[in-house]
Amino acid sequence: MVNLNMLFWGGVVAVFGVVGYRYAYELSRFSEQLDAIGSKRAAAEVEPADWKVALERGVSGLLAIVGAGMVVGAFVL
Repeated sequence: MVNLNMLFWGGVVAVFGVVGYRYAYELSRFSEQLDAIGSKRAAAEVEPADWKVALERGVSGLLAIVGAGMVVGAFVL
């Protein structure tokens, strides 16, 4: 029997992981723009550090793998 709850949440987690991996630079830049609020630096001038983009990609990739595992597990368990 297919576990529909696990299938649904696994799909949601996998989609968030894939989208986060694809748009890691944009998400990191948005985070830096939020951090720039209240500083003298203009939000349009900020750029994310390479380590921050890499961290975003790594976490998002892991999230996509976990989500895919949940989808597969929904059919196996």
